[in-house]
Order: sequence, then C-alpha cells, then structure tokens
Amino acid sequence: MDALLAHWQVVFVAVAMMALDMLTGFAGAARAGEIMSGKMREGLWHKAGFCGLIVLTVAYEVGAKIINADVSQSMPGSDFTMPELPAVAAVCAIIALIEVVSILENLSALNPVIASLPFVDRIKAHDPAAPNVTVGIEEMDEMAFSGRSDQ
Repeated sequence: MDALLAHWQVVFVAVAMMALDMLTGFAGAARAGEIMSGKMREGLWHKAGFCGLIVLTVAYEVGAKIINADVSQSMPGSDFTMPELPAVAAVCAIIALIEVVSILENLSALNPVIASLPFVDRIKAHDPAAPNVTVGIEEMDEMAFSGRSDQ
C-alpha cells in the first residue's frame, strides 16, 4: 500500500498541469473575446480521458501487486509474475508534457513576446480555421453504412 501512496505526487503534477491548461486556455479565450462553451466542453472531455488513463494505470499497478502477492502465497516457488511497471509515472509524465505544450500555446496567445522565445517559436500554433481531424460518432456510422451499401 505504501508503494501506491508514493504515486500521488506524479498524479498531482499531471492534474495541476491540466488545471493550469484550462486556466490559461480560458484566459486566452477571454482576451480574444472568444469564450465558447463547446470548446470548453471538448477540453473537459479531453481532461476526463487523461484522468481515465491515470485511473487505468493505477488499476494495472494495483492489480499486478495483488496478483503477484496472491500467486507467491498460493503457489510458492512459481515462476509466474505479472510485470510491475511504473505505468502511473510514465502516463503522468506524458500527460504533463502534453499539457506543457498546450500551456505554452495558451501563453503565446496571451503575450506575443512569449511566442517569440527560442523554444516556444518551434511550437506550431493551433489554427482554429483548420479542418477538424476528430471523427465523430455520426461520421463513423455513416462510413460504416456507406461501406455496407456497396455490397
């Protein structure tokens, strides 16, 4: 149980970065006068997906520890072990890096001087006029039905 409590710091960092991304994104939208509930809702769904991924990795690590403890107790001498990977730390680090890039984009919208910094100018700003690459459920249904109608 102590090993699981050690993960709260990396989870806290990832959640703090998500909150900072939402805060800077809202500030950037307010500055531009473009606060839209649809974009905020989409951002919250992305954050919910990240939180779900963290929960999944915690479940994996807990499950691996429980299974390994149970196997070593019930079958002494068994070579079976489930790999205990640092999944929570890895996933939280990836989430934090993704959020850092997003925060830098948001800060660039708030202050053009930040956008000209040597390490920030390499980040390509998101173009709201660019086509949406997200495939919706309705589009997936249309693709599935259009494929079937050819048969």
